Amino acid sequence: MRKLIAIIFGLLMMSCVKEVGSLADLKSDFYELQNRSIRMNDTLKVNFNAYQDRIDSVSLLLNGKRIQNNTVLDSLNSTLGLNQLEINVYTNEGRINGKTKLPVLSSIPETPVEFEVIKEYPHPKELFTQGFFFHNGLIYESAGQYKKSKLVTYRLGSTDFVQEKRLDGNIFAEGCALLNDKIYQLTYRERKVFVFDANSLELKQTIQMPAELREGWGLTSDGKQLIASDGSQDLYFFDENLNFKRQIQVVGNVSIYDQINELEYIGGKIFANVWQTSYLLVINPESGRVEKYYDLKELNEANGSDDVLNGIAFYDGKLLVTGKLWSKIYEINLPKN
Repeated sequence: MRKLIAIIFGLLMMSCVKEVGSLADLKSDFYELQNRSIRMNDTLKVNFNAYQDRIDSVSLLLNGKRIQNNTVLDSLNSTLGLNQLEINVYTNEGRINGKTKLPVLSSIPETPVEFEVIKEYPHPKELFTQGFFFHNGLIYESAGQYKKSKLVTYRLGSTDFVQEKRLDGNIFAEGCALLNDKIYQLTYRERKVFVFDANSLELKQTIQMPAELREGWGLTSDGKQLIASDGSQDLYFFDENLNFKRQIQVVGNVSIYDQINELEYIGGKIFANVWQTSYLLVINPESGRVEKYYDLKELNEANGSDDVLNGIAFYDGKLLVTGKLWSKIYEINLPKN
């Protein structure tokens, strides 16, 4: 009972600490941290360049966990990407509080993949490619745009559809993925996920899009769960009923990548297009670290902001890549190691 009273008293005392001044008064570099290139294994240090004699103690909270000033960042106390950082500076006059986002980058540079075009195939040029994968001898493709959205299948080398499932004109289709003999298809802003039979393309279910997703962009599966993008730097993991499991941020050695779009899970890695760029990233699904990247600008058929690279499929030990409204599908090699 005495221990409980002591804890309550301590919490009351903390809540009654007078807020005084700002970090600027102490000439702290706390808010500058959000603009620095801090990497995993670097030491996090907040400096004070004035009135240090006024400081009694400094408390840091990283993602809600207390750490010391001069702490080495690692996977136990931080994550790749944006972290929540809070500081409480206790002075002889009271407390100064500050909050910011701390971007933590990878300490290992991503490496470029050397690639060659092994073969070219025709691509149905009318398809605004949003989802793209190969299964049982067929390309499955989700095509977007209002009044033009659909899910189709066709044989590699042909532009004639084997199956075609048209969607309502008020639907903008996005990424699609196969899991447990079902095809899941995202929608852009309609907050719906369509679930089709993988063989017949019969609509079996319509599910509300998970609240975690800002919008529907890319979708893939590792055979056990679904992995989705929403145009941010985040990738989200869901079970087959779209229950949220976890998320990661996509992070390299010099930047946090956002605009993550079409996805494909291959050999334990997530391959991802970055919207309106020629980059295809190879991502560690546990940490979010970008390990490798392709620069596919020599394949680019884009003439504007719409017809950009946005299709990745695993086929016969290699990659198939295409884009929105492109006339070709390119077969290229996977990373050699």
